[in-house]
Amino acid sequence: MAVDYLSAINQGGSGLNITQIVEGIVEAETAPQKDIVNEKIDNKTLEISALGEVAKELNLLKTTTAALANKTKLSVSSSSTTNTINITSPSVAKTFSSDITVSALATPQTLEFTGFTSPTQSVGSGNITVDFGNWITGGAESSVNSILYSTSVTASTSLGTPRTNSVLGGNIKINTESGGDQSSTVFTVVGSDMAGNEITELITGAGEGGTSIGLKVFKTVTSITAGSTVGTGNVRVGHNAVSFGENNAKTSVTSTITSGSDSLNTIANTLDAISGVSASVINKGDGTYSLVVRSDTGASNALKLTVSEDISNAGLSVFDTTSDNSTYQKTAASDAILNVDGVTINRQSNIINDLYDGYTLNLTTTAASSFRVSSALDKDAALLNLQDFIDALNSTRTNLNTLTKMASQNDEGGPLAKNVAVKTLKQRLSSITSDPINGFGADPLYLSELGVRTEKDGTLTINKTTFNSQLSVNSKVFDAVFNTMFSSSSPYIKAEKSTAGSTPKPGAYSYQSTNSTTATLNGTSMISATNSDGTNYFLSSSAAENTSGIKITQSQTVNSAFLYFGKSLIDQIGDYLTDSLSANGILTKSETSASSDLSSYNIDLSDIDTRVDELTARYKSQFSAMESAVTSLKSTGEYLTNMMKSWNQEK
Repeated sequence: MAVDYLSAINQGGSGLNITQIVEGIVEAETAPQKDIVNEKIDNKTLEISALGEVAKELNLLKTTTAALANKTKLSVSSSSTTNTINITSPSVAKTFSSDITVSALATPQTLEFTGFTSPTQSVGSGNITVDFGNWITGGAESSVNSILYSTSVTASTSLGTPRTNSVLGGNIKINTESGGDQSSTVFTVVGSDMAGNEITELITGAGEGGTSIGLKVFKTVTSITAGSTVGTGNVRVGHNAVSFGENNAKTSVTSTITSGSDSLNTIANTLDAISGVSASVINKGDGTYSLVVRSDTGASNALKLTVSEDISNAGLSVFDTTSDNSTYQKTAASDAILNVDGVTINRQSNIINDLYDGYTLNLTTTAASSFRVSSALDKDAALLNLQDFIDALNSTRTNLNTLTKMASQNDEGGPLAKNVAVKTLKQRLSSITSDPINGFGADPLYLSELGVRTEKDGTLTINKTTFNSQLSVNSKVFDAVFNTMFSSSSPYIKAEKSTAGSTPKPGAYSYQSTNSTTATLNGTSMISATNSDGTNYFLSSSAAENTSGIKITQSQTVNSAFLYFGKSLIDQIGDYLTDSLSANGILTKSETSASSDLSSYNIDLSDIDTRVDELTARYKSQFSAMESAVTSLKSTGEYLTNMMKSWNQEK
């Protein structure tokens, strides 16, 4: 226990506990001030903690609503278990039904370079240039590579022994010489494809001086036989000369293989790093290794490897396919071929996203019979998506209401009851869901049109009957909630966000076009530009109010149209939450202000503690002086008393 030294040493004085007296006086002077500041500190600490809860709540709402963006009101199906279709852009997807037959899948070109003893085997240094294009271009027949020449055609007999001394790598051509007619003759061609598999093709002949060309690519031909129906005249059988046509949409790439780092693995890694090329070293299992090089799928994505090797470190030329592609080619690059509702189309990939707007078709197998793909309105799925959105909003609102609840006679209220920033956030979130949504047509849309109502407690509910009815009449309301999108009043006009420029303001824009190179948007001239495929498009001028960032493509010239850009309700909420949570956002500023207030209150508390120390020291000094005076007076009194006693005794 602490010793009260001041009182102890003053036992000869007043006898009072000076320490207790001083502490009592100081506390009486400073305690009320300290209580006020401590209460402010406690309240501000609670406020800062509550603001953290708000930030957590808003981030959760942001994440939840972002996951709901681009939801669809449609469902898709395919009668094929292997060839499927899915919705990739709900904003433009429409209902449809279609029958499809797949006769061929898109394939990559595959090259194999064989006979290596190790992945680390040195293969020479120099440069390798990769070009992209098509090896089978339908060139003229070469006399050197002609397959055979027949002076007569006899029914059901061989035309003679084909020349097999050279690899073909092309389509079969049957030329009918002058004076003959083979238009009724069917020729059976037997041989092997580029992978070495036996193949057969039936090719109908042509009239005098005409040429018939097969579809299959032959590496070798073993026999050619005329059918039972025989015309007259001699024929010459050849093939399309192997040549390479550049794919102008792709740029050639030149890589350098340096001496000392010229292993088979280095070649594979170098080629694999090129976009549109994959390469790897494989163990054949017979003590040898091969370099396998593949292109992207599609006939125009085949590869041509051109080598310039170092004379001092030769060997790299083994990978050159400039003049002898077919020796290394195992499979030729080819397009997918499919029939869609009676129309035959070709695509470079088996993943097709330009057949139906907003959909991607995934092909994995060919089929002799057709399969049906379709898309239809799915009210139940759409309702579940909307309910998820409403639930997320209601959860956030409920939690914010608890934090901002005003105090009452029976409730002390929430820690943010007086926080203006959070109240503003609540009001803005409420107004977003009730404000008009523009840019989805000529007239604004409202969330209430989907049957969404605000209850007395502020929560949102959905009237299912109203929802189902409205979805059937005007499904754009659903898009207005979930899908930011461009649309057009003309089927010949497509609007989209350009890679340059800002995001335009939601709303309607007047488009005028006088020809394929001149157009205006809201009366401002647009910039004409050309795509890599030669098609024209327009870009909105940066000077045009609210239109910067719009790209327009038209399939034919139109006099006028209205373009619409609508920002979904979900994206509007997401943008507002992003702004609010940013460094300069309303919530961040409120947190910064609260932290500043707390620091100020702590300084005030420190100042009060300093005053306590100062008052204590002053009062102790004053009482010490008083005690000295009392002690002195008592000493004098005792002296006088003793003198009086002495005088009385003397008497």
